[in-house]
Order: sequence, then structure tokens, then C-alpha cells
Amino acid sequence: MSLSRRCAETLIDLVEIKLSCLEITDREDMREKELLMRCVQELNAELRGENGSAAAFAAPKKRGRRPKHLQLHELHSA
Repeated sequence: MSLSRRCAETLIDLVEIKLSCLEITDREDMREKELLMRCVQELNAELRGENGSAAAFAAPKKRGRRPKHLQLHELHSA
């Protein structure tokens, strides 16, 4: 992606403003927040000269309960 530094910084500012105004009321809002945070991370990577879409980021949280074998293992190790 080819963005000028000024455009990338402006986009980061806009995304951060949207993040600050976002009210989390349900899962859909939480997904939108995670997407916006990913956008900021990708734009920052672009500013550093990296490929934003290929940069390594923290994996998103998995949904649902932990498998029972993990729960039992945690109980026995405590």
C-alpha cells in the first residue's frame, strides 16, 4: 500500500477519534473495536515502512469456553 506519511497519520487520527467515541454495548461493537485497533496497528506498521497487512500482531481472542481437558489440567496444577 502506498500512502503518504501525512495521509497515514490523518487516518490514524480519525480511527482513534472513532475508537474514543465508540460505546461497547454488544459483541458487534466489540468486533468493531478490535477491527479499528487492527487498522491503527496496520497503519503504524505502514509508517514504519513495513507491510501492514503482513505485520505480526496479537492473535484475536477465541470465543467460547475452554476445552474441558484444559480446565481440568489447570485445577490439578494449582
